[in-house]
Amino acid sequence: MALSEEKEELCAGYLYKSPKASQFKIQKSWKRRYFVLVKKNKTTCHLDYFKSEEMKNSESLGAIDLSQVSWMFLNPENHSMWNWVHESFRCSPSCVLFMKVADRDYFLIGETSSEIERWFSALYEAMHNRPHKQLELTEARGIRDISAPPYSVITDQRVEWKLDASSDSQPKTNNMKEK
Repeated sequence: MALSEEKEELCAGYLYKSPKASQFKIQKSWKRRYFVLVKKNKTTCHLDYFKSEEMKNSESLGAIDLSQVSWMFLNPENHSMWNWVHESFRCSPSCVLFMKVADRDYFLIGETSSEIERWFSALYEAMHNRPHKQLELTEARGIRDISAPPYSVITDQRVEWKLDASSDSQPKTNNMKEK
């Protein structure tokens, strides 16, 4: 659905969004939000969120800057916060998408695994067109943020990016080897 001549809606729907780290373990801080993935031009997309679908034509409550995403994966069972998320929301790992953005981590929880897979595919396609270098698995293993979860089994769907833009916009990394 086209929002205007300049913007195209790529994906939309309700997801639960994790709060900032300081409020992460306060269940009431997790909010159900209406997300809209919008394509602004050939290489720029953004992910806005609203209180409800009816509010999507008004000012958004916030946005996730897709140009700053350094990690995105499904099934975050190996993330250090997964046990709390699972116990609090009683959700399957296949219903959860994790994104590491420059300034914070996001857990997005959908109603079904197919819904989260739809979001993963849409976000992957949106970010695939931005200026970046998708890392090969062997190259990616040497670059790991210390707060990022370790790799899990090969069936884990994981995507990593290293921005080609200026060094200021590249994700901070720690070159520690995994154990």
